Amino acid sequence: MKAQLLLVREGLENAAPSMARVLRDAGVNVRTVSAAELAEAAPADVVLLAIPAIDPVATCWALHRLGYRWVIAASASPSSQECITMLNAGADYYLDAWLPAAELVARVRVVLRFSAWLDDLMRTPLSKDVLTISSSI
Repeated sequence: MKAQLLLVREGLENAAPSMARVLRDAGVNVRTVSAAELAEAAPADVVLLAIPAIDPVATCWALHRLGYRWVIAASASPSSQECITMLNAGADYYLDAWLPAAELVARVRVVLRFSAWLDDLMRTPLSKDVLTISSSI
């Protein structure tokens, strides 16, 4: 099954349509929802949203509890301090909503690759050889 990304419009109103179009054109399976629809939406592998600064820790943990494996925090006006705050709050990745199209796609694909890699890892039983190799590192 192809990994799915859920894009939440709130806080990214001006950027979300172009972000969704660029990602879809690159072959990413994107659903766009409002914040109100988020709790009712079927969980996707990745959720990309502007995390509210009021309580980012609660927001990140609530998303993980809802079943979102990866939380990408996006900002239309990014700063180093905001990046640090969101990553420390529990976001798994942070990006500028106004990245050039190719960079946006590349960064989202990194997270989707990790998601697919974890899915494969969870389905594949570990062999003795893998355990021996990893314990010697």
